[in-house]
Amino acid sequence: MATSSYQGVAAGSQAEHRSCEASVGQGERPSASRGQEGNFKQNQGTSTLWLLLLGKQGAGKSATGNTILGKAVFESKFSDHMVTNRCQSESVSVRGKRVIVIDTPDLFSSLSCPEVRQQNLQQCLELLADDHCVLLLVTPIGHYTEEDRETIEGIWGKIGPKAYRHMIVVFTREDELDEDSLWNYIESKESLKELIKNIGSRRCCTFNNKADKKQRELQVFKLLDAIELLMMESPGPYFEPLKMESSGVQGCGTGVTYEGETLCGSKKRHPQITGPDCDPEMPELRVLLMGKRGVGKSAAGNSILGKQVFKTQFSEKQRVTKAFASHSRVWQGKKVLIIDSPEISSWKLDESDVKNHTFPGPHAFLLVTPLGSSLKSDDDVFSIIKRIFGEKFAEFTIVLFTRKEDFEAQALDTVIKENDALYNLTQKFGERYTIFNYRASVEEEQSQVGKLLSQIEKMVQCHSNKPCVIREKELLNIILLGRSGAGKSATGNTILGRPAFFSQLRAQPVTSCSQSGKTTLDWQDVVVVDTPSFIQTPGTEKDPSRLKEEIHHCLSLCEEGMKIFVLVLQLGRFTQEDEAVVEQLEASFEGNIMKYMIVLFTRKEDLGDGDLHDYTNNTKNKALKKILKKCNGRVCAFNNKETGEDQETQVKGLLKIANSLKKNYDEHSNSWMGQLKSTLGQITMAFK
Repeated sequence: MATSSYQGVAAGSQAEHRSCEASVGQGERPSASRGQEGNFKQNQGTSTLWLLLLGKQGAGKSATGNTILGKAVFESKFSDHMVTNRCQSESVSVRGKRVIVIDTPDLFSSLSCPEVRQQNLQQCLELLADDHCVLLLVTPIGHYTEEDRETIEGIWGKIGPKAYRHMIVVFTREDELDEDSLWNYIESKESLKELIKNIGSRRCCTFNNKADKKQRELQVFKLLDAIELLMMESPGPYFEPLKMESSGVQGCGTGVTYEGETLCGSKKRHPQITGPDCDPEMPELRVLLMGKRGVGKSAAGNSILGKQVFKTQFSEKQRVTKAFASHSRVWQGKKVLIIDSPEISSWKLDESDVKNHTFPGPHAFLLVTPLGSSLKSDDDVFSIIKRIFGEKFAEFTIVLFTRKEDFEAQALDTVIKENDALYNLTQKFGERYTIFNYRASVEEEQSQVGKLLSQIEKMVQCHSNKPCVIREKELLNIILLGRSGAGKSATGNTILGRPAFFSQLRAQPVTSCSQSGKTTLDWQDVVVVDTPSFIQTPGTEKDPSRLKEEIHHCLSLCEEGMKIFVLVLQLGRFTQEDEAVVEQLEASFEGNIMKYMIVLFTRKEDLGDGDLHDYTNNTKNKALKKILKKCNGRVCAFNNKETGEDQETQVKGLLKIANSLKKNYDEHSNSWMGQLKSTLGQITMAFK
């Protein structure tokens, strides 16, 4: 059997090893049977085959080389930096042929500097000599990234049209295909599909470098069959010796081109989550960069990752980072995922939008702020983050000060102690802070990144490695109460931000029955219930149960959650009808309702330059004073003709009072909702 032959040959071979400093050894090679020699000798007039492994950092080149060789020769492990830093080779006899496997570092992607790439390419040239060579492009299934594209473009740019005649694609991590087929995976990646179209659908194979020995041997034979087919399809002069130009090495991330068609189709680049070929079981640390525009979040992310992946440039007029982006690295056996974010005020405060980028939540928030800048606008950042993740977000936050280079003469601790704003900021986050110097040397930069990551890890361990999960949206029901004509419907439309309720000035009531509308405001679902004037509900004089039915209908429009009552009054026009509404509500809810009521005055525009609290404090209307006292002074005012930011400011003011009242519910009156339900079930009407 072929497998046993491979085992015997591999086991009995005297493998020769050569690095860029040594020559391939000429040790004795065991012979193989005539049947095993097969078409290799017919299609290639030499008994030596060169296999050049190419691919990005972490693609699995070294592991693939070890599988082909049948033994662990090349160092292969997960790391945040290149494990293979020079070209090296090892040979083995298979089917009577001397197979030389050349392992390479990342030769083409932009992750390595041009000087290193050129040096490694020169080493590769020395190893290639003049023998026939097959290019094995190694790419991991499920992790096809921009670096893979750069490798393909780099091969094309250095070798030209003949590259595809020598190429076979080896997909590693075959085990991740599950029940899906390789072809479905290829179809899902446009540039991969174009590549396979150019080189031929039979020029690819899959490897699971963690498979058992027998399975790995079968994989090798399939690869050799594909190589044999490649030679048959390119006989004679077409399968010519492969050489690369030794000079003019270009950065493959800068658009290397070759005249004619491209090997992998369009050069359009798509953002990908990049990083080393991480083990799926590897622990992950998700770090969300946050801060106002222009503070250097993207630059901080690049420093942490050790590579330029996030776009950075100075712009006063427009945002540079317009959408979330994620890139990763490996650090001390953990995958560190850095999530760069746009200006926080531009976030769509939608649950699905934020969850898509941070699910199930960040392990750490990194507040990036330049040392010496104004911290006032950071309050907006805290406010938005708090609405999404809750008060607990502060326990997961570290402050990253930048611009250390501007304060080299002073110690950071001294600067903080001498500045009240900085001191208060660091106290808010448990004195967890560090600083970056973007003019630091490579060694200093690595040191400051290591210090930060250690600080993050320590904080995460304090939370038992659990992330800060996005808090559930808390629903708030706002029930608008008041006499007819006070402006309940217009107020409801202002809160909802749309004309959901019919609102018009008429002598007779416009709203005849309760109705509701729903919106999301500041990460909170808000249900607004517009009601008729209960004392004007038709038929209540003859049948008091009609009023009970209307109240039940009103409450049935609410969703499960807190109910806040808002008494709508018209500024400067408190009537006996308003007073009667309050008396009726107190009678219906046994007096408790006023403890959980907000008074909202409409026609705020009539105040002019006056102050609402001056108006309520100085009113001579005893009935109104009594109501305001029962509501504990919770008042606000609306101009329902306002639009835009002025309208939003009014609504935020109401929600602030409502949520404060809600918090009071939670802490001091947990029995109120149960009491309310009981009261409604046994409601006794005041007017019979």
